[in-house]
Amino acid sequence: MSIKKRYHDLQKASQEHLGWQWLLPLPPADAHHLQSLNIPETDKQSDFDGLLLSLAKILIDSLNEETLKKLIPYERQEVLKDKRGIDLLEAALYLNDLEGAEIHVAFLRKLQNHRSSRETHRKEQNYLKIVEPFKIKNQNLQHISANILNSASGTLEYFIALVESGCIHEIIKQNHRAAADAILKEMIGMAESDRTDDSVNHDDIIYELETKL
Repeated sequence: MSIKKRYHDLQKASQEHLGWQWLLPLPPADAHHLQSLNIPETDKQSDFDGLLLSLAKILIDSLNEETLKKLIPYERQEVLKDKRGIDLLEAALYLNDLEGAEIHVAFLRKLQNHRSSRETHRKEQNYLKIVEPFKIKNQNLQHISANILNSASGTLEYFIALVESGCIHEIIKQNHRAAADAILKEMIGMAESDRTDDSVNHDDIIYELETKL
């Protein structure tokens, strides 16, 4: 099964099980990054770099950050509100003890580090340190590209498994309930402190709660 098929399977599973996309659709200007996901026809460094850039665009830049934030446990959301990209994904997966996350987060960091090394035009010696995890030195870049595409496919499969398992949906529900409980307690406390007759209009509190969520 091709990586493009897995990408579309993730989109379908996300819509069916979550109602939102785990990876945001690529804008028209970036659509070529998905279409070009193939083993390069040459062994040129530029073709290899282009492949890794495309994977970074699809797997990292397209992460649905606004919704991934909902996976952060309620009590940690304020502290971690500025997390983005891989850091946000890592926090969402690790804080919920989702098994198998380590290998895929590590792979995405390799992609990110490779892109950063090229974009900042680092010296060759430093660049080799960045790409060393891909075992590029003295190896055929086309062969390495095939291995990287397999790893990317594995990451997409992992995302699909998470989505289809129902755990992502359940985590968001739990966080929603935790937020509702916290707001309700706060509003009951405020209402009780404002009333001298010890009465609390819970209908008013529930209405305000619903408007805040």
